[in-house]
Amino acid sequence: MNQVFMNIISNSIDALRDAEENCADWNQEPTIVIRTLVNDAQNLVVRIADNGMGMEQSAINKIFDPFFTTKPVGKGTGLGLSISYGIVVEKHGGKLSCISAPGDGAEFAIEIPLLNS
Repeated sequence: MNQVFMNIISNSIDALRDAEENCADWNQEPTIVIRTLVNDAQNLVVRIADNGMGMEQSAINKIFDPFFTTKPVGKGTGLGLSISYGIVVEKHGGKLSCISAPGDGAEFAIEIPLLNS
C-alpha cells in the first residue's frame, strides 16, 4: 500500500508543479488533501485530492491502463497507476477510482475491505 500512496501523491505533486509552471490563469495555493474514513460497508477509504488542473474524462477512462500517461514524453512511464490499481484491486480486493474534471483538480479514492477479527 505504501507504493500506492507514493504513486498517487507523486502524481499530485507533478500535477501541481505543472499547473504552476504552465497555466498562466492558475493562481491557487498548491494543495494536497488526504482524508480517511470507514464507510458503512466496513471499508477503509483513503481519499487523496489535489487542486491542480484536473483531467478530461477521456484521460480518466484510461488512467489505470498500463503505459497510459498524461505527462509529457520522458516524464512518466505510465505504470504507476496501473501498478497501484493491481495492488488495491487484485491484492487487497478493494477499489481504486478517480474523480476529476478540467479545472477542478483530481481526487483518487482507495477503498480497502476491513478484515473481521
